[in-house]
Amino acid sequence: MALRSVKAFVLGRLPVLRRLRNADLQLGNVARAVRGDAYYCNALAGRSDYNICINADMTVSCNCVDFDGSGQLGDLRASTLREIFSGPRACAFRKSLARGVIPIRRCLSCRELTKTSRAEARAFLTDFAPPTRGIMVENTVQCNLRCVNCGRSQILKTRKRQRMTLADMERVARDIEANGIAVINFFNLGEPFLSSTIREELALLRRHNPAAAIYVSTNGMLVDREEKFEAALLADYLFFSLDGATTESVNKYQVGGNFEQSYRNMKELVRRRNASGSAKPVVDWKYVVFSWNDSEAEIEKAVALAREANIDILSFWPGSGTPEQVSARFKSDPYFLTLGSESWKGREFDFRKA
Repeated sequence: MALRSVKAFVLGRLPVLRRLRNADLQLGNVARAVRGDAYYCNALAGRSDYNICINADMTVSCNCVDFDGSGQLGDLRASTLREIFSGPRACAFRKSLARGVIPIRRCLSCRELTKTSRAEARAFLTDFAPPTRGIMVENTVQCNLRCVNCGRSQILKTRKRQRMTLADMERVARDIEANGIAVINFFNLGEPFLSSTIREELALLRRHNPAAAIYVSTNGMLVDREEKFEAALLADYLFFSLDGATTESVNKYQVGGNFEQSYRNMKELVRRRNASGSAKPVVDWKYVVFSWNDSEAEIEKAVALAREANIDILSFWPGSGTPEQVSARFKSDPYFLTLGSESWKGREFDFRKA
């Protein structure tokens, strides 16, 4: 299970757009697929290891980028995950897909959508269960950065509440325990460490789910004091998202970010972990490559800084956005084709293997 929980973050987008007649995909006014086509959703079947998300307001969404709330299936304050999965909204989505109709716009860019025969699609109307492989937990939608292309204004309008309480997290932890979910992805559309109670939140999840793997993703700026370091050390795997090796580069996308501050916190976390004699959390510097941070000089600087900080992994991910933002070099330049080793993320250096 070690990397499956986050692999969905970047893997394949299904090319279903060309098979639809129009782009008006809101529930009740949906696009119909080519005659004979039908679909099912891995997330709604309970086969996903990533995409079911418990949102900060305790609603449950079928996808990890539910900016507009169209993918909300139910409310964990009123129902259990099992009840939500067999509830009217989830069942309506499955029936729509089995008829060859896409229920919401987000389906078009979601890896969980699978084309199949109508007979097989009908089987998923009854063959489903809550997730057991993995789930996302969004403790807050608040963030200290203003990333380019982030739909934060829409997100804040959609969520009824912007963060979970400890009572909410207790309920989440117990429901995850009841379903035996193997991986907890403790992040989504906010900065987890912005919560003043993150240590208690992660402790609750760990107490009820001692065998589960906990993944956390952060921009690193707020992992800067004792209780935050203690919280980080409760994770099994920690991504530090730093898109560049200088503050100038980082701020091109992660507006408000401070490379030096985040890098210092990442380095200190590794020092504390190593001093404790533990191998966890695995620390992965997640470097998303854009057109402005793809020079060989900056990449080589990141590699040198990663070695200096004694982190475990430095991973380079292909950035998305406008043609001006995307790095044309990343997938074709000989330099990148031999950088580190190939992985599902893109390219990476795993310093543990050195």
